[in-house]
This record gives sequence, structure tokens and C-alpha cells, in this order.
Amino acid sequence: MASVYVKTLGCKVNTFDGHALENQFKAKGYALTTDPQQADITVINTCSVTANAEREARYLARRLRRECPDTLLVFTGCYAQTDSARLVAMDEIDLVVPNAAKERLVETVAANIEARQSGSVTAKLPEGITAVKDNKQTHFKSAVTLFDRASSEQTRAFVKVQDGCNGFCTYCLIPYARGASRSVPQAQVMAECERLLAEGVPEIVLTGIHIGDYGRDLAEAADVAHPIVGLVRELLALPAMKRLRISSLEPAELTPELVAALAEKPELVCDHLHLPLQSGSARILKLMRRTYDPAGYADAVRRFRAHFPDASIGADVIPGFPGETEEDFADTVALIKDLELSYLHVFPYSQRPNTAAVRMPGHLPAEVIKERAAELRRLSDELAANYARRFIGRTLPILWENDLDAQGRRLGHSQNYLSVVGTAANHPAGTISPVILKGLVGPSRLLGRSLS
Repeated sequence: MASVYVKTLGCKVNTFDGHALENQFKAKGYALTTDPQQADITVINTCSVTANAEREARYLARRLRRECPDTLLVFTGCYAQTDSARLVAMDEIDLVVPNAAKERLVETVAANIEARQSGSVTAKLPEGITAVKDNKQTHFKSAVTLFDRASSEQTRAFVKVQDGCNGFCTYCLIPYARGASRSVPQAQVMAECERLLAEGVPEIVLTGIHIGDYGRDLAEAADVAHPIVGLVRELLALPAMKRLRISSLEPAELTPELVAALAEKPELVCDHLHLPLQSGSARILKLMRRTYDPAGYADAVRRFRAHFPDASIGADVIPGFPGETEEDFADTVALIKDLELSYLHVFPYSQRPNTAAVRMPGHLPAEVIKERAAELRRLSDELAANYARRFIGRTLPILWENDLDAQGRRLGHSQNYLSVVGTAANHPAGTISPVILKGLVGPSRLLGRSLS
């Protein structure tokens, strides 16, 4: 059978989807390869969260065509959903499979290859799919959540429990790219986590586009106020569970009920959360159509820290949203400093087609957005270093990764996601050991000496 190379760009949900596609190809008898030059079929699982992500995907298409002229080049993922017309128009790309048809990608590829072998003219889009230009589309609905065995090759396994979004923040095209919110039935999630734990995976990470929305579309949870709370409780009750991490939550969904459920088994909970902030200005948050104000965000952070005082809490921030004044930006910086967040993911405002923000007045000059993004990145470096310094002299359990640093020393992470480098490479990957943190060896990385 043909060999397949899958390259994933973007978020952890896309990473899970990439593994699911690999599993589906393998189940049909295809051979997987990590070398694109050895691949008969190359699948690029794209991201569309920013214009830069789309440029990266187009560049990759051109480079792969030059380097691998005979491969069948297939584009899927979010960019293939929001601007399939542009990708179809690229001579380098052979087949475009949007997210709405992602669950039948393998059979679409097989049909395309068969048509080519018979000399037929092949369409660049799956049957029944029309091209989308500049995200001019409706909110697609799917009964299918691409779900398969998570990869257990890494020391932590990402398990997608939900996909899609119903939020429609004014700057974001992800609801269009991923479709309506839909959840994986709890029994399936539990079975997959039990399988991973039986294989010895030491940490499970729940991931999704909008995890706090989990279960609201499931008939089994129709009468449940907070389905995510029930799922978390069931997972923490699994006898083999060592660590459970939630990748990201909307601030308003970090409810007292969810925090209470996590606090019941604090030894199993990774006290690390990513809470998207986007702006510290109440006016800008309202324009963004977010579901909280600065006080609500602060309440969520303090609610979690009341039970997990050492928690690492990071945030997404969007500098340069249309109409953002110097005062609005100053409010963002002040709130971040006041809450002593642990790090920031800075996404300078990027105009996304068919979103409400594109039509708003007051778009800022590129140089202003760039300056504000640079200031936030400097602040993030400062926050991360200050947070790491708090733990010098402490002993924490460290999960050792597969990766080594340039000196051949093992890298690992604490439950609160401190980056730690061991004093040697002899810590087995996938094991957890107590480590005393000796000091900083990088901007926010700590040197750890194992006690076992």
C-alpha cells in the first residue's frame, strides 16, 4: 500500500485530529512515514487562526511540491474550511478536504487515487462540497466529532472531548472553521482514557475547541447543569489516573462547581490553566463579544488559586483590536500585572474574513499593533521568570519527557507546568520522580536534581 505523511499545524485539537487521520490510514493498510520525501500521500492539517498561519500553509505547499514532486498533496483542516477556493486554485495542491468532510478524508483520498489510475479527471474537492472563498460560509453542523485513539507515543496523551464553537467572538473565524459545538459521549471518553492508562500513560490532557461547552449537545446530559463537571469527577475516580490536565477553559466556565470537583482530588489535578483574556478593557471585551468583564476574569483566576495557590495561569491576549486606545491597552497590562499571570500567548489582532471586527471602525496602524505585541511579549518573559523563581528550593514531582536539551539532559514538567531540565539524561521518559529545583538555567527553565 501507499505510504502517508501527515503534518499538523496549529493547536492541540488539530494535533489530535492528525493522529486520528494517521490511525485511519493505518487501519486501511497504508504505511505511515515521518519523511515527506518517502511519502506517496502527504496530508497537511492546516490552521487558520491568523493570516500568518495561512501564509505558512501556502509556503509549505510550494516547498513540498518542489521537494516531493510525485506526492499526492492533500490539504485539510481549518484553512481548508475557511478558504478552500484559494487552496483549490493552487497548482501545487492536488486535493482539498475541508473540516466538514474531514471524517471521510481517507476514503476521499482512495477514490482520488483510483480515479487518477483510471485516467479520469479528478475533482479537487470531495463530492458534495462546494468551494468557500474568504470564509463566506454558514456555520456548518456535523453529527461527527473526529475521534479516534489518542497517540500514546508522547509522555502525555491529548484526548479530544469536544469540537466546534458556538461563541462567534467578533475577531474569530474558528466557529466557521470548526463548525457547531459537538461533544464525544462520556462513555467513549472514559473508555479511551482507561485504554491510555492501561498502557501506562502518566498524564491525560483534555482538549477541545470550547471544553466548557462539553456535553450540552448530548441527550445523555440534557438535564445536567454542568456536564464537564461530571466528566471530570469520573476521570479523577479512575484508579490508574496519575495526572489530569485541562488544556484551556473560557473564564466564565471555570465555575465554582468545576473548581470544587477539581479540588476533591488535588493530588491528581495539574494546577495549570490557560484562561483566554484577550483584553483587560471592559469596553474592548464588549466589542469582542466576550462573555465576561475584567472583574469576572479576575474572579475566575482567584477562584482557582483559592484551592490551588501554586497554580500557573496563562492567558491569550490580542493587542491592537479595532478601536483599542492607549488607555484600553494600559488596562490590559495593569490587569495582567495585578493578577500576576504566569505567561502570555500574544496574538496581534489579525483581520479574519467574514468576522464582525473586520467591519468595525478604528483599525490601528500595523506599527502600533506590533509595538503593543512586543511590550506584552516582554511582560510575558518577565512573568514567566518571576513565576519560576518562586519554586527555587522546592521539591516537586516532575514528569520526564522524551526530549533532551542541547547538553543531553532530560527535560520535564511539573504539574503546574514548570519547565525543568534534569542534571543528567538518565531519567527515563514517561516516569515521575521528586526533584529539588536548584535555580534558573534559562529565561524560565529550572535546573532540577532528582531525589530518587
